Amino acid sequence: MPKPLIQLLLALLLAATSYAQETVADSIPLNKDSIEKELDDFLKLFDSVQQPKSYFLVGVGIGNTQFSVKNISLNTQQTTSNLSIIPTLGYSHKSGISLTYNNYLLLEEKSIQLLQHSLTFAYDNVGSKAVDYGISFTRFMGKKEFVNTSSPYDNDLLAYVNRKEGYFQPGVMVGFSAGKYRETSRYLDSQYVIYPGPGYRYFYVNDTSTIRIRDLTIIPYLQSEFEWNGIGKKDLIVFKPSLLFISGVNKFMIDSKGRRSVLQYPRLGRSYSESASQSSGFNLQSLGLSLDATWYIGKFYINPQVYFDYYLLSSENKFNTLYTVQAGIMF
Repeated sequence: MPKPLIQLLLALLLAATSYAQETVADSIPLNKDSIEKELDDFLKLFDSVQQPKSYFLVGVGIGNTQFSVKNISLNTQQTTSNLSIIPTLGYSHKSGISLTYNNYLLLEEKSIQLLQHSLTFAYDNVGSKAVDYGISFTRFMGKKEFVNTSSPYDNDLLAYVNRKEGYFQPGVMVGFSAGKYRETSRYLDSQYVIYPGPGYRYFYVNDTSTIRIRDLTIIPYLQSEFEWNGIGKKDLIVFKPSLLFISGVNKFMIDSKGRRSVLQYPRLGRSYSESASQSSGFNLQSLGLSLDATWYIGKFYINPQVYFDYYLLSSENKFNTLYTVQAGIMF
């Protein structure tokens, strides 16, 4: 109910009360200050219901996404689908500023291994009725060497804007991510040599490579949002499907240093240093469908998310599915 209408109804009620009290004996005075105070308190209560509130969040998730907290296009680059357990601690201020801490625990072969952790600072606009917009920055920490189940990115920046009104709500996300990691390897190699005699000579290669990666992403998308009252009096279900058009450019820079040693004579060998870079060029990379549902039950919530990706730049491994299920409590 709009605030002016509430004020009008309360003013009419106040006038009626004043008229009724004027008909009684003069020994019962009208306390106008008390009535005005009650009106102010009621309007403040109305405002507090309409405005967002600050809260803490404690939760845990399980899923097969490790590369990014918010940028789905980075998660589609994963080459494995191992499960991770993701404990979460967060604080969200009513102004739209939030801070979230995540752990990433790899669940593999009946063991749990801490891969890395991340800290996300974000701002989401909460005042406008026409558009949503926001920006987030995630810092990944604790990774020493890259493995397929950890994120190769150290810094992940993502901004978005989308329309709030209408059945279909268009929007766009822009992300920039960067990282540096190290890979070490030792393997047996061979090459054909003429001196001191024709034939193949075998070498042990000890290699250490430093890889720097840069990723620019632009994702136009179209979403809808549906809300239903749940089973009880204090629950709400929110469902948000989105169609995404993922495009971007990736660049890798590799610096390798190592030593090749003759197999039969380990002391004989030579050191080497090599550098190379590769860029994918800007392309429309994939089409995606995101299904995001949240069930709020009082202070408790459960949030399943599923993402289906269709890769456009290859004839192999074109379909990919990512999912997470999160649950927690807000207080």
